Amino acid sequence: MMHLIATGSRPGEKIEWDIPDSKTLLLGRSAENDFAVPWDSTISRMHAEFERHQRRLNIRCFPSVRNQIWFDNQYYSELSVSVGEKFQIGATEFQSVDRTPNSGILQILDDLDTDSDILTEFSLRTTDLRIEAVSKLVPTLWLCKDKDNLASQAAQILKDVMNHADVVAIIESDGEKKWSVVHWEQPVPGFRRVSIVRSLVRDVLKKNETAIEVEKNRTGAPLANGRWAFCTPVNTDGNKKWCLYTCGRYGEESPSKAYLSTDDLQDDLNLVELVAQMLSAIRRVHELEDRFSGIQQFFSPAIIKMVSKDDAKHTLEPTETDTAVLFCDLRGFSHMTEQAGKNLHHFLGRLKNALGVMTQSISGQNGVIADFQGDSALGFWGWPLPLSKGAIPACLAALRIQRMFKISNSSKENELSGFEVGIGITRGQAIAGKIGTREQAKVGVFGPVVNLASRLEGMTKQIGVPILIDEQTASDVRNLLPETEGRCRRIGIFRPAGFETPFPIYELLPSEGKSSISNRNILDFEAAVEAFIEGDWERALDLLGHLPPKDRAKDFLLLQIACNNYKAPADWDGVISLEK
Repeated sequence: MMHLIATGSRPGEKIEWDIPDSKTLLLGRSAENDFAVPWDSTISRMHAEFERHQRRLNIRCFPSVRNQIWFDNQYYSELSVSVGEKFQIGATEFQSVDRTPNSGILQILDDLDTDSDILTEFSLRTTDLRIEAVSKLVPTLWLCKDKDNLASQAAQILKDVMNHADVVAIIESDGEKKWSVVHWEQPVPGFRRVSIVRSLVRDVLKKNETAIEVEKNRTGAPLANGRWAFCTPVNTDGNKKWCLYTCGRYGEESPSKAYLSTDDLQDDLNLVELVAQMLSAIRRVHELEDRFSGIQQFFSPAIIKMVSKDDAKHTLEPTETDTAVLFCDLRGFSHMTEQAGKNLHHFLGRLKNALGVMTQSISGQNGVIADFQGDSALGFWGWPLPLSKGAIPACLAALRIQRMFKISNSSKENELSGFEVGIGITRGQAIAGKIGTREQAKVGVFGPVVNLASRLEGMTKQIGVPILIDEQTASDVRNLLPETEGRCRRIGIFRPAGFETPFPIYELLPSEGKSSISNRNILDFEAAVEAFIEGDWERALDLLGHLPPKDRAKDFLLLQIACNNYKAPADWDGVISLEK
């Protein structure tokens, strides 16, 4: 594997990157680059681009930079170098090298073969000049994008400043008895066999404090030639705990001075604990970023900004407010789950993408995701931001969801192919905010308006249309939504199962150019609905005959008329009662 090593003019200014083949990579002082050199002010924010072709590295400076590539006593704006050749940009020297995987043998031992003492040592002394070198390399750790890269860079730093150690390793644990080596390096070249002592790692994971082990004889005196090791925890809040393991030899076999006691290891311990503290801070920040990323799935940027203010606690309190509620459910989910069989994991990925369309559409209109229930999502508006445009944001989110699933079903190769949705939208008073106990709470909304949105979504299956809305939402659509974005039409007056009082229901439609239902069709349909309510079913049939063949709402009304032998009952009150 080809690597690029950057070395600055001051101690500790060193970083190393992997170079994939045939991929253009950016170098500069800014953290936005693939190769960031934060210590060199003579390198531009975005300075050059790199590309590897087999065993050669091609470099090209951007036209705006002042400091070009210095190579073989000349300046170049473009250069191609082979493995091992050095070049310089600004005050930083670069060299491409071949790195093979660790060639040593890493053993995990249950314990040393001799009696040993485990001592815990702490120190804040900063006498070792290597601490300054470590401090200057901190930016390279902050630039790491993922766990593996962070472990690799941390091990590389320890390798550079602990050049007398036999091994430096980053260990990750899920518990005291379950751990593994994430990354390890051998500072001393040519030393083939190194060991990690299980008991030392277990002790650190249990006590969460640094432990030192020096090989001694049965009388307690250090052996003439022996081994030393210490392990330092990296304190974080996550489930995956890290610790830094360093070990080496003392006596005649030691590559540096002979270690005789734990006191002789104190400077090294200070150094490793400094790195552990830095890694702890970086990992905590990464954990917070991951949590924030999770929150972003449920809140739009505008809402996140509001709940991030100093008075966020007050903002999150449950409040009775005018609310628009959207309930969205996938069609045929149970049947598709059964059909998935052994491919259930793949089907779960498809479900995740489908719920992602709902989430993005709701948050894209500054809505809040209140809950997921298997294959359905509940979103709402009106908290913490007030409803300034009524239920229009909910309607725009619903139309986008419908459009995205319609586009996906035009291709069988699409991940959303086969999914259909039903959506119910209502507007009214509800309580929204942080709901739950002190121990466990979530952001939610509750009230009759939520139940009605769920019921409307269920009715889309019976009526055969994708989006149903209540009268208040329909009023917002007609008064506030341009016809180029969406329209609505009355379906009829309904008494759903469990409801005593009937109420009118409307269908939300896309704009005329994006629907098979024209504005003329809407006028004919609503005239047919009025005739149906009044009991003039002959006229209703005539008007329904003018509508497109694929109009599912028309089919529903025709079925109601046919089930009553094409004649309104004697006690007809214009209300369609749904028995289930």
